[in-house]
Amino acid sequence: MNIIVNNLSYVLSDGTSIFNDISFSIAPKSKCAFVGANGCGKSSLMNILSGSITPAKGEIFLGDKPYMVPQHYGQFNLMTVAEVLDIKNKLDALHSIISGNTSENNFDTLGDDWNIEDRLRNALDKWGLVHISYDSQMNNLSGGEKTRVFLAGIAMHNPHIIFMDEPTNHLDEDSRNALYEFIDTFNGTMLIASHDVTLLNRFSSIYELSEKGMRLFHMHFNEYQTAIEEENRSISNHECFLKKELRKEKAIAREVAERQQRLNSRGQRHSEKKGLARISIGNLKSQAENATAKLTGIHKKKIELLSESIYETSAMIHGINRMAIDFSSPNIHVGKKLVEAQGINFAYQGKCNLWTKDIDFVIHSGDRIRVSGKNGSGKSTLMKIIIGNIAPASGVIYHSDNLKYVYLDQEYSLIDNNITVSEQIQKFNRHSLPEHELNIRLSRFLFTKTSWEKPCSVLSGGEKMRLSLCCLMVSDNTPDIIIADEPTNNLDLYNVKVLTNMLNSYSGTLIVISHDISFVNQLSLSDNIILC
Repeated sequence: MNIIVNNLSYVLSDGTSIFNDISFSIAPKSKCAFVGANGCGKSSLMNILSGSITPAKGEIFLGDKPYMVPQHYGQFNLMTVAEVLDIKNKLDALHSIISGNTSENNFDTLGDDWNIEDRLRNALDKWGLVHISYDSQMNNLSGGEKTRVFLAGIAMHNPHIIFMDEPTNHLDEDSRNALYEFIDTFNGTMLIASHDVTLLNRFSSIYELSEKGMRLFHMHFNEYQTAIEEENRSISNHECFLKKELRKEKAIAREVAERQQRLNSRGQRHSEKKGLARISIGNLKSQAENATAKLTGIHKKKIELLSESIYETSAMIHGINRMAIDFSSPNIHVGKKLVEAQGINFAYQGKCNLWTKDIDFVIHSGDRIRVSGKNGSGKSTLMKIIIGNIAPASGVIYHSDNLKYVYLDQEYSLIDNNITVSEQIQKFNRHSLPEHELNIRLSRFLFTKTSWEKPCSVLSGGEKMRLSLCCLMVSDNTPDIIIADEPTNNLDLYNVKVLTNMLNSYSGTLIVISHDISFVNQLSLSDNIILC
C-alpha cells in the first residue's frame, strides 16, 4: 500500500513550527527509515501519519490503515494488554458467548475470530511474553515488555502498513534480533524512525527530515552516512575558501583605504601649494572623500556578503564537527586496582539471588568493559554495587580510596531539571571561571546564547547529554570511572556520535551497558562481564 504526503505542516500549541510544507511518497511494500536530529519532528510526523495527532495543514493518502508501534507508553499505563491491542471487545464477546449470552451483538462483534485467544497467546509467546495475558496491566510491565506487546499486536491485525518509532530503545539483544528477523521477512510497507544503525541498515530508502524539509536517499544507512560525510567535506572546503576570500577582501579594503588616504593628503598639500581658493580646496576634499566612501562601501558590501555566506555555510556543517571535547587523563596510573568483587550476589527482600552464579571480577584503571545480559538480569544493580550505592547481599566488594566516578544513564540524572542551563554549568565551576569563559564553553557544546537561560527540564536527551559533557569539561575533575548505562536510548544519531567521540577520547576506566551493538563496537571494549 502506498503513502502520499503533500505540503504537510505541523505547529505546536505555542506557535512553534516543527516542519513546513513537506511532501514525499512511499511506494507499496517499501521499507523506509526516517532520520534526523532530535526535535526535527520524526515522532510528530509518525503520529500524524498514524492519525494520533492532526497537522496544521496538508494532505495524506494511506492505502490502508497503519499499525503503530509507539516510542512512549505513558498514555497506556492504565490499560490492559487487550485494550492496548484493540481486541478487548472481541474477547469480551467471546467470553459472553461461552458464558451463554448468545446475543446477536456478541456474534457481530466477534465475527469469525473464534480462535482470537489462541492467536493472542501465540503472538505473545513468540515475543517472549509467556508470563503476560490479555488482562495484564501495562503499568506493571517494563519498557521492553511494553514494546513487545505492541510487536505481538502485529500478528493480531495483520496490517499492510507498519510504523515503528524507536522500536529497539528498550529491547535486549535477543529481542532486537527477533525484531530484525521480522523486519527482513515482512512483506508490506514499513516506515521506522530509529537511531539503531543495525536496524537502519535493513532499510533501502532513507528519508532525512530537517529544518530544510525532507530529502530522500535511495540507499542503505551506511551509504547515506558516507554521502553526508562527503557533503560535509565539500561544504567545509567551501567554507575554507570563503574565509580565505574574506581575509583577502579585508586586506584589499585596508590597502585601498590607506592608499586613498595618502592620495587625499598629497592632493590637499598640492592644492595648498598652488594657492587654490579655500572653497576650491573644500570641493576637491569633498570629491576625494566621496571617492573614498564609494570604494569603502564597495569593499564593505563584499565583506558583508562573504561573512554572511560563511555563516550560512558553517550552519550547514553538522555541529559535531564544531564541537571541542578534551578530556584530561585521570590522576591515577594505568593498571591500578579500582574495584574488586569476590563472590558477590544480590537479592531483593524476600526474593532469591539475582544471579545464578556468584560474581568475581577486578576492574583496573584504563579498563574498557562491557556489562551484558538480558533485560532484568541485574546490570544496573551491579553498577550500583560497583559505585558503592548499595551493598551486595553476599560476598565482598573492594573500592580504592577516593574513587571518582560519573554515571551517565539514559535519563542523564547528572542534570538538575529545576535549574537553568547557566545555573547547571555554574554548579560544576570548581575553578571559579568567569561568566564569559563558561559561556564560551557552552558555545563549544553547541548551546547558543538563546538557550543559556532555558530550564534544564525542557532540554532534549541529546541536549542533556551535551550539557553533562560540558559540566565535566568545566569541572576539570576527570573521573576515574565513567559508567554509561544505556546512554543512547534517548539520543538521535548525531548525539550518539558526539557521545561515542567523547568516550573514545577518555583514557580512564569505561564501563558500558548497551544493547546497541553498533555503538558498542565503536568503543573498543576489551573485557566483558556477562550476567545470567
